Amino acid sequence: MIDPRERVEHARLKMRLSQSQLASAFEITQGHYSKVMSGKVILSADLRERMETWLTSQIEPLQEEQIAWRMQALAASIRRECMELMQLAGVATGGRKTG
Repeated sequence: MIDPRERVEHARLKMRLSQSQLASAFEITQGHYSKVMSGKVILSADLRERMETWLTSQIEPLQEEQIAWRMQALAASIRRECMELMQLAGVATGGRKTG
């Protein structure tokens, strides 16, 4: 089975959660969380399962966040390109309105 620690830590940082908050979700102490994540303590099968369950429950919200971010980036890009297009159209027509 694949070790979920790296994915958990990535999700924790992306979601801006503290180690304490995530440890609480896994029903362990922050200290134990830190030791497990650093490899000082072996990842138990039970904790591995809790991590996998948590990761599965976080996939949809993370995907929605990524979609929202991409939509905002595309909208900003479209605005920039429209502004450039209007500027170029103004140069091409010598500042005269066409139509």
